[in-house]
Amino acid sequence: MKRYFFPLVLLTLLLSSCRTLQVRDFHSREPMPARLPKLGLLVHERSFLEAFDVAFTREVVINNMVGGPYIPAPWVAYSMTDQALRDVFSVLGNELEENMNQGTVGLAYGHAKFKLMHYQRRNSGWGWTIASAGMLMIPNLFGMPFRTNRVELELQLEIEDARGQIIARYSAPGVGKAVVAAYHGYENTSATRKANLLALQDAMSAIKQQLTPNVPTLINQLEATGQLERPDGK
Repeated sequence: MKRYFFPLVLLTLLLSSCRTLQVRDFHSREPMPARLPKLGLLVHERSFLEAFDVAFTREVVINNMVGGPYIPAPWVAYSMTDQALRDVFSVLGNELEENMNQGTVGLAYGHAKFKLMHYQRRNSGWGWTIASAGMLMIPNLFGMPFRTNRVELELQLEIEDARGQIIARYSAPGVGKAVVAAYHGYENTSATRKANLLALQDAMSAIKQQLTPNVPTLINQLEATGQLERPDGK
Protein backbone atom coordinates (compact mmCIF):
# COMPACT_ATOMS: atom_id res chain seq x y z
CA MET A 1 0.00 0.00 0.00
CA LYS A 2 2.84 2.37 0.81
CA ARG A 3 4.24 2.20 -2.69
CA TYR A 4 0.99 3.74 -4.03
CA PHE A 5 0.95 6.54 -1.47
CA PHE A 6 3.40 8.89 -3.20
CA PRO A 7 1.80 8.67 -6.69
CA LEU A 8 -1.65 9.19 -5.17
CA VAL A 9 -0.47 12.27 -3.28
CA LEU A 10 1.08 13.65 -6.46
CA LEU A 11 -2.09 12.99 -8.44
CA THR A 12 -4.24 14.69 -5.80
CA LEU A 13 -1.99 17.75 -5.75
CA LEU A 14 -2.01 18.00 -9.53
CA LEU A 15 -5.79 17.70 -9.85
CA SER A 16 -6.48 20.19 -7.06
CA SER A 17 -4.24 22.82 -8.67
CA CYS A 18 -5.80 22.70 -12.17
CA ARG A 19 -7.98 25.43 -13.63
CA THR A 20 -11.73 24.94 -13.92
CA LEU A 21 -14.13 26.05 -16.63
CA GLN A 22 -15.64 29.49 -16.05
CA VAL A 23 -18.87 31.11 -17.24
CA ARG A 24 -16.89 33.24 -19.70
CA ASP A 25 -15.69 30.08 -21.47
CA PHE A 26 -19.22 29.61 -22.84
CA HIS A 27 -19.41 33.11 -24.39
CA SER A 28 -17.54 34.29 -27.49
CA ARG A 29 -18.46 38.01 -27.63
CA GLU A 30 -18.37 38.10 -31.44
CA PRO A 31 -21.71 39.65 -32.47
CA MET A 32 -22.68 39.87 -36.13
CA PRO A 33 -22.79 43.43 -37.55
CA ALA A 34 -26.44 42.91 -38.52
CA ARG A 35 -28.64 40.40 -36.73
CA LEU A 36 -31.46 38.07 -37.68
CA PRO A 37 -35.03 38.03 -36.38
CA LYS A 38 -35.26 35.80 -33.33
CA LEU A 39 -34.54 32.14 -34.05
CA GLY A 40 -35.11 29.20 -31.72
CA LEU A 41 -32.33 26.74 -30.98
CA LEU A 42 -32.46 23.16 -32.28
CA VAL A 43 -29.51 20.78 -31.83
CA HIS A 44 -29.10 17.44 -33.59
CA GLU A 45 -28.40 15.70 -30.30
CA ARG A 46 -27.57 12.30 -31.76
CA SER A 47 -24.76 13.58 -33.99
CA PHE A 48 -22.98 15.14 -31.01
CA LEU A 49 -23.66 12.34 -28.52
CA GLU A 50 -22.53 9.58 -30.87
CA ALA A 51 -19.34 11.45 -31.77
CA PHE A 52 -18.50 12.07 -28.11
CA ASP A 53 -19.26 8.44 -27.23
CA VAL A 54 -17.08 7.04 -30.05
CA ALA A 55 -14.20 9.32 -29.08
CA PHE A 56 -14.53 8.34 -25.43
CA THR A 57 -14.62 4.60 -26.20
CA ARG A 58 -11.57 4.96 -28.45
CA GLU A 59 -9.72 6.74 -25.65
CA VAL A 60 -10.55 3.99 -23.16
CA VAL A 61 -9.33 1.26 -25.51
CA ILE A 62 -6.14 3.07 -26.54
CA ASN A 63 -5.19 3.96 -22.99
CA ASN A 64 -6.24 0.47 -21.83
CA MET A 65 -7.49 1.99 -18.58
CA VAL A 66 -9.27 -1.11 -17.41
CA GLY A 67 -8.43 -3.75 -20.00
CA GLY A 68 -10.71 -2.90 -22.90
CA PRO A 69 -13.96 -0.99 -23.51
CA TYR A 70 -15.12 -1.31 -19.91
CA ILE A 71 -15.30 1.48 -17.37
CA PRO A 72 -15.26 1.28 -13.56
CA ALA A 73 -18.03 3.79 -12.83
CA PRO A 74 -20.77 5.62 -14.77
CA TRP A 75 -19.51 9.11 -13.87
CA VAL A 76 -16.50 8.50 -16.14
CA ALA A 77 -18.75 8.30 -19.20
CA TYR A 78 -21.17 10.97 -17.99
CA SER A 79 -18.41 13.53 -17.59
CA MET A 80 -17.07 12.87 -21.08
CA THR A 81 -20.37 12.56 -22.99
CA ASP A 82 -23.42 13.91 -21.14
CA GLN A 83 -21.59 16.92 -19.71
CA ALA A 84 -20.03 17.63 -23.10
CA LEU A 85 -23.51 17.55 -24.66
CA ARG A 86 -24.81 20.05 -22.10
CA ASP A 87 -21.87 22.26 -23.02
CA VAL A 88 -22.96 22.16 -26.67
CA PHE A 89 -26.46 23.42 -25.85
CA SER A 90 -25.01 26.15 -23.63
CA VAL A 91 -22.40 27.51 -26.05
CA LEU A 92 -24.63 27.35 -29.15
CA GLY A 93 -27.56 28.87 -27.24
CA ASN A 94 -25.33 31.73 -26.14
CA GLU A 95 -24.07 32.23 -29.68
CA LEU A 96 -27.62 32.49 -30.94
CA GLU A 97 -28.95 34.81 -28.24
CA GLU A 98 -25.91 37.06 -27.82
CA ASN A 99 -24.39 37.22 -31.30
CA MET A 100 -27.06 36.40 -33.92
CA ASN A 101 -30.62 37.17 -32.75
CA GLN A 102 -32.08 40.67 -32.80
CA GLY A 103 -33.84 40.00 -29.51
CA THR A 104 -34.73 37.33 -26.95
CA VAL A 105 -38.41 38.10 -26.28
CA GLY A 106 -41.48 37.17 -28.28
CA LEU A 107 -42.11 34.32 -30.66
CA ALA A 108 -39.35 33.08 -32.95
CA TYR A 109 -39.40 33.44 -36.73
CA GLY A 110 -37.96 29.97 -37.20
CA HIS A 111 -35.07 27.87 -35.98
CA ALA A 112 -31.30 27.68 -36.10
CA LYS A 113 -30.57 23.96 -36.50
CA PHE A 114 -27.09 22.77 -35.57
CA LYS A 115 -25.57 19.42 -36.53
CA LEU A 116 -22.12 17.94 -36.01
CA MET A 117 -20.80 16.68 -39.35
CA HIS A 118 -17.32 15.58 -38.27
CA TYR A 119 -15.54 15.14 -34.95
CA GLN A 120 -12.05 13.96 -34.07
CA ARG A 121 -10.39 14.15 -30.70
CA ARG A 122 -6.76 13.31 -30.19
CA ASN A 123 -4.06 13.84 -27.63
CA SER A 124 -0.96 15.60 -28.85
CA GLY A 125 2.20 16.42 -26.94
CA TRP A 126 3.14 12.82 -26.19
CA GLY A 127 6.68 14.01 -25.48
CA TRP A 128 5.33 15.74 -22.38
CA THR A 129 3.45 12.59 -21.37
CA ILE A 130 6.50 10.34 -21.71
CA ALA A 131 8.68 12.82 -19.84
CA SER A 132 6.07 13.14 -17.08
CA ALA A 133 5.85 9.37 -16.61
CA GLY A 134 9.63 8.95 -16.69
CA MET A 135 10.11 11.56 -13.97
CA LEU A 136 7.21 10.34 -11.79
CA MET A 137 5.19 13.48 -12.58
CA ILE A 138 7.39 15.58 -10.30
CA PRO A 139 8.00 18.30 -12.98
CA ASN A 140 4.22 18.52 -13.44
CA LEU A 141 3.99 19.90 -9.92
CA PHE A 142 5.90 22.91 -11.20
CA GLY A 143 3.64 23.44 -14.21
CA MET A 144 5.09 21.23 -16.93
CA PRO A 145 2.22 20.16 -19.24
CA PHE A 146 1.15 16.54 -19.21
CA ARG A 147 -0.35 16.65 -22.70
CA THR A 148 -2.60 18.68 -25.01
CA ASN A 149 -6.16 17.70 -25.93
CA ARG A 150 -7.02 18.71 -29.50
CA VAL A 151 -10.46 18.66 -31.12
CA GLU A 152 -11.20 19.05 -34.83
CA LEU A 153 -14.80 19.25 -35.99
CA GLU A 154 -17.16 20.46 -38.70
CA LEU A 155 -20.35 22.22 -37.66
CA GLN A 156 -23.42 22.74 -39.83
CA LEU A 157 -26.04 25.44 -39.35
CA GLU A 158 -29.39 25.36 -41.15
CA ILE A 159 -31.81 28.26 -40.91
CA GLU A 160 -35.44 27.16 -40.99
CA ASP A 161 -38.39 29.52 -41.40
CA ALA A 162 -41.71 29.35 -39.56
CA ARG A 163 -43.13 26.98 -42.19
CA GLY A 164 -40.35 24.46 -41.62
CA GLN A 165 -38.53 25.23 -44.87
CA ILE A 166 -34.71 25.36 -44.90
CA ILE A 167 -33.77 28.72 -46.41
CA ALA A 168 -30.00 28.67 -45.78
CA ARG A 169 -27.28 26.20 -44.92
CA TYR A 170 -23.72 26.87 -43.76
CA SER A 171 -20.87 24.72 -42.49
CA ALA A 172 -17.34 25.36 -41.27
CA PRO A 173 -14.48 23.52 -39.58
CA GLY A 174 -13.32 24.36 -36.08
CA VAL A 175 -10.25 23.54 -34.02
CA GLY A 176 -9.75 23.75 -30.28
CA LYS A 177 -6.83 22.90 -28.01
CA ALA A 178 -6.47 22.81 -24.23
CA VAL A 179 -3.47 21.87 -22.12
CA VAL A 180 -3.60 19.24 -19.38
CA ALA A 181 -1.43 20.80 -16.70
CA ALA A 182 -1.41 22.12 -13.18
CA TYR A 183 -1.93 25.84 -12.49
CA HIS A 184 -2.20 27.12 -16.08
CA GLY A 185 -4.03 24.10 -17.57
CA TYR A 186 -6.91 21.73 -16.87
CA GLU A 187 -7.38 18.16 -15.71
CA ASN A 188 -8.14 15.79 -18.58
CA THR A 189 -11.97 15.93 -18.62
CA SER A 190 -12.06 19.72 -18.34
CA ALA A 191 -9.38 20.02 -21.02
CA THR A 192 -11.55 17.99 -23.39
CA ARG A 193 -14.58 20.14 -22.62
CA LYS A 194 -12.54 23.32 -23.13
CA ALA A 195 -11.20 22.05 -26.46
CA ASN A 196 -14.78 21.24 -27.54
CA LEU A 197 -15.93 24.76 -26.66
CA LEU A 198 -13.05 26.42 -28.50
CA ALA A 199 -13.63 24.26 -31.59
CA LEU A 200 -17.36 25.08 -31.65
CA GLN A 201 -16.68 28.79 -31.20
CA ASP A 202 -14.05 28.66 -33.94
CA ALA A 203 -16.54 27.05 -36.33
CA MET A 204 -19.25 29.53 -35.35
CA SER A 205 -16.91 32.45 -36.04
CA ALA A 206 -16.46 31.20 -39.62
CA ILE A 207 -20.17 30.49 -40.06
CA LYS A 208 -21.10 34.01 -38.92
CA GLN A 209 -18.71 35.45 -41.49
CA GLN A 210 -20.37 33.36 -44.22
CA LEU A 211 -23.82 34.35 -43.02
CA THR A 212 -23.28 38.12 -42.65
CA PRO A 213 -23.58 39.12 -46.35
CA ASN A 214 -26.89 37.22 -46.58
CA VAL A 215 -28.54 38.79 -43.53
CA PRO A 216 -30.76 41.31 -45.44
CA THR A 217 -32.15 38.55 -47.68
CA LEU A 218 -32.69 36.19 -44.72
CA ILE A 219 -34.50 38.91 -42.76
CA ASN A 220 -36.93 39.41 -45.64
CA GLN A 221 -37.51 35.66 -45.99
CA LEU A 222 -38.06 35.09 -42.27
CA GLU A 223 -40.37 38.08 -41.86
CA ALA A 224 -42.35 37.06 -44.94
CA THR A 225 -43.35 33.71 -43.36
CA GLY A 226 -44.01 35.28 -39.96
CA GLN A 227 -43.51 33.88 -36.49
CA LEU A 228 -44.00 30.41 -35.08
CA GLU A 229 -47.51 29.78 -33.78
CA ARG A 230 -46.29 28.82 -30.33
CA PRO A 231 -43.10 29.00 -28.27
CA ASP A 232 -40.59 26.16 -28.58
CA GLY A 233 -41.14 23.26 -26.19
CA LYS A 234 -44.91 23.79 -25.85
